Formats: sequence, structure tokens, C-alpha cells
Amino acid sequence: MPIEPVHKTGLPSPPPPGCGEILAVIQSSSLLSLVQDGLRRIGAPPARQVPLSEAMARLARPGQPLQGLLCEPHPDMSGWTLLSEAARDSINPTNLLLLGHDDLTEDPAELLTALRNLTGLPGPSEAEEVAALRLSLERGEVAMCYQPIVRIADRKPLAVEGLVRWLRPDGNRGMTPVGPDSFVRLAERGGLAGALARAVSRIAASEMRALRPALALPVSINMPLEVLLRRDTVAWLGRLCREQRLPPKDLAIELTEGTPVQDVPLLGRAVARLRQAGHLVWIDDMSLEENRDILLDLPFSGLKLDRHLLGATRHSRRARAEVERLVAMAHARGMTVTAEGVADAALWQTVAWAGVDHAQGYAVGRPLPAADLPSWAAAWRHARRPARQAED
Repeated sequence: MPIEPVHKTGLPSPPPPGCGEILAVIQSSSLLSLVQDGLRRIGAPPARQVPLSEAMARLARPGQPLQGLLCEPHPDMSGWTLLSEAARDSINPTNLLLLGHDDLTEDPAELLTALRNLTGLPGPSEAEEVAALRLSLERGEVAMCYQPIVRIADRKPLAVEGLVRWLRPDGNRGMTPVGPDSFVRLAERGGLAGALARAVSRIAASEMRALRPALALPVSINMPLEVLLRRDTVAWLGRLCREQRLPPKDLAIELTEGTPVQDVPLLGRAVARLRQAGHLVWIDDMSLEENRDILLDLPFSGLKLDRHLLGATRHSRRARAEVERLVAMAHARGMTVTAEGVADAALWQTVAWAGVDHAQGYAVGRPLPAADLPSWAAAWRHARRPARQAED
């Protein structure tokens, strides 16, 4: 369960700093340690761990209100429903933060942001964040994880997508890994898109080359429109491939959705340059939210279906129809379709029936450090086909 802040209407949220103590109804020692470390990192006092009954009593007691209540959900625990309802009550000035286990360790920056919102402590300004990111790029404080992609027809591993992590210095305790959703747009706004793209490409090419010949998988990297359009992009990608003795076809580009395309012919020429240099170029994150059909008339290698679109197929006829429509349009143009977010057997079956070519997601593999990819490949070869899991 992800972090779920609960805000109440009609009252200031979050409360001003110093407006009482923070209680933690958390049984997991690892989760409590993560929360306490997060509070320390943002300069807040530690939370006091209490049983559910004491938290309930403090919510009802007159006097200075709590600044915040951190809860590990326990729906089966006696009194949990009453505590949850009391904390959500719009008359109660205490803010509640529900803390699950998923996503916390993958992007600790999300937890820090939630704790800042809870305590009212200010985070760094955007200018400070841009300066910190620029310094980190100069120091090489970025890392990559790789999510496997397989062919649906025969489960053959085909490639990996490189996902960047900013190893953001945070106090005296080292670094906090920050996921791309938390800083890539910041890099683009701060004029660091090119520097970030070069850093990501260099790490990905080097780490994939180091795995060969034991494991030879192409890697795709995300690239914003601004960088893809630059005429020098093909040149520095070419130098990088030569340095790493990596065929250009094994370093693919995914056009991110961050910036709307204003000049379609200009983009078409940029894609053509990359394709002529030997790189595959993908349209990333095709979804219901924004119609990008015009891009399908450009010389892209294929498209990737957004994970939210794929998730919506569980309950939305419109989403299922959109998946089928995009697959038909792509195949008619000789493009390949990859589904992101294939998390289980049911979604594997859905995209297989729709004619999707490739699958990526937790049913295939989580994002991994490069050194762990050979172990994943060995395990995948011996795993059952995900589609059969639903039949057993």
C-alpha cells in the first residue's frame, strides 16, 4: 500500500511546525526505522511509538492537538476502525498518514515529501533542487536500474529499460535514491535535460557492455523531446556506442511524454536521423489521457502502452478498446507494441489477446541493478508462463 495522506477540509493542513508531538502506531520495526530516519532527515523530532489504544485516547483528549499520527494499517485490529474514523474527522486538527510497505524503499523521496507535508516543515526550493541535481550530475551521483522486457509469444527476453535514480545527498547519513518521477521534470525545467540524458546513456551503455557475452540485452533509455530534437544527439550517441563497442541497435531511445510536440515534421526528421544511425526509437506512455495518434505517422520503431491504461483494462471497456485500437494502428504501420505494467497473469492474458508483442512489468521482473540481470534471466528461463498461472 502506498503512502496515503488524509487531508481534512475546512482546517489548515498541514499544521504549523511545532504544533504538538507526532505519534506512530507502527508495529513493523523496519517501517518504524524508515519513518524515524525520514523525520530526522527533514529536521523533525522523532515520532513516539504508542499502542493503538493510547493514540485513540490522545485524539479524544482535550488540550494541544497532535501534530500528526503515523499509522501502519491494521484493519483486523480491535479499535482500528474507530481510530481511523476519529483521525479522519474534519473537526479533529490532527493529520493522519497511512503508511504501507510498497514503494517506500523504491523511492524514499516520496516518504520525505509526505512527512514534510505532515509536519509543515518546508522542503528545498526548486532553485536549490536544481543546483543540487547539477552538482550530483557533475559528481556522478546517479545510478541505473533495469526492467526486463520479454516477447509474449515465446517468453524470450528481448531487452531492458533503463530507469535512472538520483542518489541525492541527504544530511550526514549518505544518499537517498530518488526515482525519475521526482526529478526528471525538474531537470528539464532547470536546463539539465541534456546532462542527465548523457549521464543515463553513458551508465546504461557501460553496464550493458559489462554483462556481455554472458548476457547480451539491448537497453532503452528515456529521452525528453528537447534532447531528441538536438542535431548533436546522434553524434554523441554514436561516440558512446563506439567507445563501449555496442551496436547502435542495442541502445534504443524512448521519447518521454513530458513535453507536447509542437512541430511534428521537425520531430519526424529527428527520429529519422536516429533510425538511420541504427537506433530504435519508441513512443513512450501511450494512454487515454492524451491523443498522440499523429506520432504514429512518424518513423518510430514502435510504441509502449502506459501502465495506467493497461491497469484500467481490468474494469474499463473503453480502455480495452483503446489498447486494441493502438495495437491495430501500430501493426498496420509495421511498428511493435510493448505493454508496460504487466503485473499479473490476468494482464498478461489481456495484452496477449489484444495482440501486443512485448510485455514489461512485475509479472516479468522488477527493476534491477545490472549485476542482478543474469540471475533474473536464469530464473525466467525456468519459470512457468505467466498466462498459465491463472489456469492452475
